Amino acid sequence: MADTITTDDSYCGDEEQRRSMGSVSKTVISARGASPDDEQNGTKNGISNGSEWAKCIFLFFFLFIAGMSNWAVLAYTHDYVPRESLPDIVFSLVSEQRWASSLGDFCVALCIVMLGALLVIHQHRGTILKRVVFCAGTLYAMRSVTLAATQLPSGYTDNQGRCRDQVESEAGVFFGRLFEQTIRIGFQSKDQMLCGDLLFSGHTLVMVTCSLAVAYYLPKSIKPLQWVSHVACLIGMICMTISRTHYTIDVVIAYWLSNMVFRMYHAYCEVDMCMERRKSILYSWWPCRIVDWLEQDIVPGRLENRCQLPWRRSTPRGQERGGASAESSDSSVTMCDNITTSHHQKHVSISSSSTYPLPC
Repeated sequence: MADTITTDDSYCGDEEQRRSMGSVSKTVISARGASPDDEQNGTKNGISNGSEWAKCIFLFFFLFIAGMSNWAVLAYTHDYVPRESLPDIVFSLVSEQRWASSLGDFCVALCIVMLGALLVIHQHRGTILKRVVFCAGTLYAMRSVTLAATQLPSGYTDNQGRCRDQVESEAGVFFGRLFEQTIRIGFQSKDQMLCGDLLFSGHTLVMVTCSLAVAYYLPKSIKPLQWVSHVACLIGMICMTISRTHYTIDVVIAYWLSNMVFRMYHAYCEVDMCMERRKSILYSWWPCRIVDWLEQDIVPGRLENRCQLPWRRSTPRGQERGGASAESSDSSVTMCDNITTSHHQKHVSISSSSTYPLPC
């Protein structure tokens, strides 16, 4: 559609003025981290589909290796973990409740299902999935370090009966356990299990990360559903302790770390300008360099939480950020509200392919 100019004098119709407006627009877009030419071509920062695939492959292997490292540490340390449980304040107040272990697993599953449902209905499901996977991978990498550094004995009243026998370490035994844990994705039977998988709680890690994501990304119209995941998370953490699957300290540390990683990631993403991100103290923390790479094709700021089923028509990329107006190349965008001079009042209507309204 051709540009249309409606004015009472030559001020807004001046060619130099239009070029100036376009320059301002390019400055605004570039400050937000995307070049104007890339915006018009449907890309941001020149990111190609190949780069997006590279990010997906990186995140998959990051989470996979982080999880494998947890299972490898457990497979090795099981034969060295003591069998005498440690004192715990909750253990001294509540006797072991074996039924709570199954309820805790159900709460974990419910939080995962809630996150899965969110990914199905959310407009920006791909971005959310990338962020959650990175947070989970970071937490599991931290957990593999704490598991290897300090081996805590299980807290069951009958550790000898619940834990497998300790044997002399051999490569065949180690790889057999590692393969078993990989096939089960870390889940174990309630009897004859590998023991020492405690500091910090993986169950809590998953529940807290999922519930935080659900609460953060749920559209406003269905926001109250966040309490389903919050309640499930709370009940699950209680069950992990009273069933003696974890010590209280395991659950507390997992809760703190999960909140820290999730909130720091999103605090970095919410910085509204890329240039301001690099001035932030968060940028000096090396994981934020990876976050910066993962987020370079996303317009800075908070995502707009909007429902859209996968089989519905996709929304233009310009709506990646809440508050950003996405207009197709043939749409008309009103540029000037009211430009008042001493004698005239002007209005400009310009067709533009930019995803941002140009300021007058």
